[in-house]
Amino acid sequence: ADALNDLKAFMEAPTMLAPHEPSTEAPPAAVFTVFIKTTPDQLWRAITESEFTTRYYYRSAVESDWKPGSAYRYHIDGEEQITGTVIEADPPRRLVQTFDARWDEDVAADAPTRLSWEIDEAGPGMCKLTVVHDGFASRSATYESVSGGMPYILSGLKTLLETGQPLAG
Repeated sequence: ADALNDLKAFMEAPTMLAPHEPSTEAPPAAVFTVFIKTTPDQLWRAITESEFTTRYYYRSAVESDWKPGSAYRYHIDGEEQITGTVIEADPPRRLVQTFDARWDEDVAADAPTRLSWEIDEAGPGMCKLTVVHDGFASRSATYESVSGGMPYILSGLKTLLETGQPLAG
């Protein structure tokens, strides 16, 4: 047991770099995976249509034609929360977009990032959804907010598609 505790302490100890050595730490990324009892088409619709997003994505409506190069925006009662550009759209499998958060001053000061939605069939009537949010220069306000908010969003999406009811009332 002592040997395992020593190994754990060694593995978790921070490494020290000499001042002249560049950091090899990669920019942060937030990656989330959830399995949902639904079809790829229904999941795509839930990601791209306000009929669904207003029920799980912090009441946000979403607008876009979802074609590469097109703009999109999430808004609550007309007030923009997120804006961006569709980079790639392969319905119902993959959506990649820039992500420019606007919901408060701290996130609005951050540079836009990238958000990818990957939809894979994971068995009869089940999908695996992987969301990758990257392109952060650092652990910015947007990174911190997304890291906490995306699990709530994905839980709401899963609950809505599997039960027909929103996670929160």
